[in-house]
Amino acid sequence: MKRSTRIATVIFLALAGILFYLNQREPTEEAVEYTPPAPVEFLFVDSDGLPTSIDIKSANGEQVVITRNEVGAWVLEKPIETEADQASAEAAATQLTSLRIESKPEVAPEAAGLVQPSYILTVETTSGTKKTVKIGDLAPTEIGYYAHVNGSDETLIINRTGLEALLKLLESPPY
Repeated sequence: MKRSTRIATVIFLALAGILFYLNQREPTEEAVEYTPPAPVEFLFVDSDGLPTSIDIKSANGEQVVITRNEVGAWVLEKPIETEADQASAEAAATQLTSLRIESKPEVAPEAAGLVQPSYILTVETTSGTKKTVKIGDLAPTEIGYYAHVNGSDETLIINRTGLEALLKLLESPPY
């Protein structure tokens, strides 16, 4: 038998032995504690209905108000009265219904910028619900903005991406 054949045979037998040994070991069960993910919470729930009026005010006095008229079309009431771009207004309404509550930290209103909020968002829905959301500072994790809903003392962090998309209405109203 050639030397290279002997070496290959020894390597093969060694690997076969290791494989046999590993297959004979009893599997160890590690104590892994499963923590289910927290349920996703939204600022607006299905029972609130669809938005019929969206009012966004900034601390520096800018304001945009869009509402649905009697035939269900969106109209811009502020900064000027005119028919709204339906696609942009509907996108804003859809964005509202997908605003996620990221967390509910215990933060003082002063530390969260909620004593004098940067923005005030007021939304009326088809169910007659009216929610006023005070929007404060960006959270240190930058995942979202601090907020209070309907005068509650509970501080929420609302998803940054969704909220910033909605606040862009102040810069470019849906004409």
